[in-house]
Amino acid sequence: MTMLKYKYIVVEDEHLIRKNLIKKIDSLSIPLELVGEASNGEDAINLVNELCPSIVITDIRMPRSDGLELIKYIHHNYPSIKTMILSGYNDFKYAQTAIKYDAKDFLLKPVKIDELNSAIQNIVVMLDSEHKEEECFSIDPHNLKPEDLSKLLENYLLSNYSSITSINDISDKFGFTNEYLSKIFKKYIGETPLKYITKIRINKAKQLLSNQPELEIKKIGELVGYKDAFYFSRVFKSNVGVYPTDYRTKISN
Repeated sequence: MTMLKYKYIVVEDEHLIRKNLIKKIDSLSIPLELVGEASNGEDAINLVNELCPSIVITDIRMPRSDGLELIKYIHHNYPSIKTMILSGYNDFKYAQTAIKYDAKDFLLKPVKIDELNSAIQNIVVMLDSEHKEEECFSIDPHNLKPEDLSKLLENYLLSNYSSITSINDISDKFGFTNEYLSKIFKKYIGETPLKYITKIRINKAKQLLSNQPELEIKKIGELVGYKDAFYFSRVFKSNVGVYPTDYRTKISN
């Protein structure tokens, strides 16, 4: 299995906290590469322009441009870079701004190692899914606890639900049997991977039917992962109770 590495930078004005955070990240079984550190948002922006990392982990309150200004800059100029906020302040306005600029997580200090591990794993799954080498993972699933493996699988399904053609695609990707993956996924997520994919597809189809009336039913089916329009209609009806055309008519009245 080819392992990818993603470059990251850490932005934190307290030297000891920054070094401790890096040490925690290095202790995780996630192949990341630290390429830079900064103690303020202004220097971090220069690093982003110079190094183009995949991940930026930043504090909020810092001199010379804070963390929120940093993620705003990244959002507008480097939308593919994933950002994560660490803060000692449980302030709703901070979290609201972080969401506005597409931060992938917001962790409170002192950062717990399990929360940090989960947050970074989620970001890496997003990056893997965007990577053109779709068969590759940066995290070896065989090194994960069952609960973490189920979370990795959940994020993979969320990112790839429309392109998965069969349950075998999942077992081939993860290197486990269908039976094992279904067992742990149902235990920790509450349903089988197949039911989860179907739920995500149907909910997305409902959004498209509601918000994009110009899209043909066949096209909506294709967008959510069903190449056969008749099969899409049958699956939709079995889950929603009506066919897609009737659903669109109902919500438009």
